[in-house]
Amino acid sequence: MTAVSPVAEDVSQRPDVARRMFRIAGRYTLINALIAIPLHLLIDAAGFGGTTATWKHGVVVLAVAGVVFAPIMETFMHFWLPIVVVRKVLGQRSGTPFVAWLACVGPFAYGHYGGDFGRSALTALCTGLVSGSCFYFCFLTAEKNVGISPFWTTALCHALFNGTVLVVFGLAYVLGFLS
Repeated sequence: MTAVSPVAEDVSQRPDVARRMFRIAGRYTLINALIAIPLHLLIDAAGFGGTTATWKHGVVVLAVAGVVFAPIMETFMHFWLPIVVVRKVLGQRSGTPFVAWLACVGPFAYGHYGGDFGRSALTALCTGLVSGSCFYFCFLTAEKNVGISPFWTTALCHALFNGTVLVVFGLAYVLGFLS
């Protein structure tokens, strides 16, 4: 019987891990997009979308910030850190997942209020509840999968969602549906 090197075993598992990460992240990105985008459009159509503030830093900066930096920083601040802290403080009580969800979604919603996009409280609440919940459940789902990083899977989900939003609204702008 020959022993299999842990390095060789790890290398052979990488494609499977990446595939499972993308499957989990993709599932929650799709759920998020199917709920959040139409809801945001309804909020805007009803006149509750916020001010007409615009992004002044250019498309490249928007894409890099929205698809690379924001998902990593926000996953750390709004998902990984609150989940770890709540679990340390409360342990495995029955209310721990709900308190962790509140600790994630509340600050995430508040962080998406106002800013360079002029988001209204209703828009931030939509972002916090819908996107925040999708990212939270993505984190929990990834945790249950051996070998999958919940942090990186959630950051990937966030990046995929932000990229989807940029492409959808970018195309709508280029095609003249948005001004």
